[in-house]
Amino acid sequence: MKQERVNVRIVPDTRRKKYEDRFPIKLRITFKGERKYYGTGYDANQEEWDKINSAAASGELRKAKVELGSIEKRAQKTVESISPFSFKQFEKEFFEQRIRYESLKSAFDAYIDQLKTNEQWGTATSYQTACNALHKFKPKIALEDVDKEFLQKFEKWILEQGKSITTVGIYLRPLRAIINIAKDNGVFRPENYPFGKRKYVIPTGKNIKKALAIDQIRQIFDYKTESGSPMEMAKSFWIFTYLCNGINMMDIAHLRGKDLDPRSIRFIREKTKRTTKGDPIVITASRNDYIDKILSKWAKRRILPDDYVFDIIELSDTVQVARKKIQQFTKQVNKYMKRIGEDLGFELSLTTYVARHSFATILLRSGAPMTFASQSLGHSNVITTQKYFAGFDAESQETFVKALTDF
Repeated sequence: MKQERVNVRIVPDTRRKKYEDRFPIKLRITFKGERKYYGTGYDANQEEWDKINSAAASGELRKAKVELGSIEKRAQKTVESISPFSFKQFEKEFFEQRIRYESLKSAFDAYIDQLKTNEQWGTATSYQTACNALHKFKPKIALEDVDKEFLQKFEKWILEQGKSITTVGIYLRPLRAIINIAKDNGVFRPENYPFGKRKYVIPTGKNIKKALAIDQIRQIFDYKTESGSPMEMAKSFWIFTYLCNGINMMDIAHLRGKDLDPRSIRFIREKTKRTTKGDPIVITASRNDYIDKILSKWAKRRILPDDYVFDIIELSDTVQVARKKIQQFTKQVNKYMKRIGEDLGFELSLTTYVARHSFATILLRSGAPMTFASQSLGHSNVITTQKYFAGFDAESQETFVKALTDF
């Protein structure tokens, strides 16, 4: 039997007149002759209501029009998902999101749960860290109460703890994403949006690039280590990252036998596998004697096509277990590479990130085109690569300036 039509409309509730001839704007649901009204948080007089419903709506009225349209659209979608329809079920499903966004913490918790369901463990960890910092600063704050003043006070509080302005940005970018989602879902009023021009601008910090010069790379290659020692292992995997297109430890750990052939190593970044399923970016790193020696030394003796190349994680590991193992392995590599860097007198701390950045920087300095660097790094477009090289170290700047008078 076909369900009787449910009518969904945003209307002024003329049953209840407010001050200055204003009426609350409500969501009205009509089913089988019964009507129920639900508040939207807006009110308007007749002139404003006429403008909201016309193409002439501008400024705050334009914002109200967009949000009210979003609420109506979401309500219609909820109604269509309920069969048979009942007001009780509608209220349960429609207002679930509002409950989810009642507090800043509950909004974070809901999104973090979604990230974990999608197995985006790294992103989930970042959001959890941001949530912990914000909750520690002001527990039990409503998401709707996050305004410019709150953000300015939070920034000051973080800096007073001796943390950097970059850390402020790391915490507040996830918060902005949460508020954007809430706004899109019609549970955060656009006029209260705290970010942007003339509001609060998230600090980006200094764009300091971490790359070595080619002579420093040579010193690392020549650095003597004891055979089979943790330091030799760290040096080997750092060089492997540098030579294999800046491959990170997550991707190294997930390399399989089928990714290797006599001339190259081909892989898809774990970071982008989920988002590029339809058009995956395959990165190809050319093999050379250095890479072959590292594989001969540290790869498993017998590798089947689906086996992992290195003994970092196991096929039976859960995503969480594998991630912890890779994090621990990366810490070990960075620990011993830091010692090598200190021994060589380098200012930069030799992390695996420095290896990736050094690969890309030296590639461009050698005259390789930006498109080749973009392809080698596995970036989806050249714009991403250009942002990657948005800044230059002081030595590079001095060289460029000197070239202006190198007559």
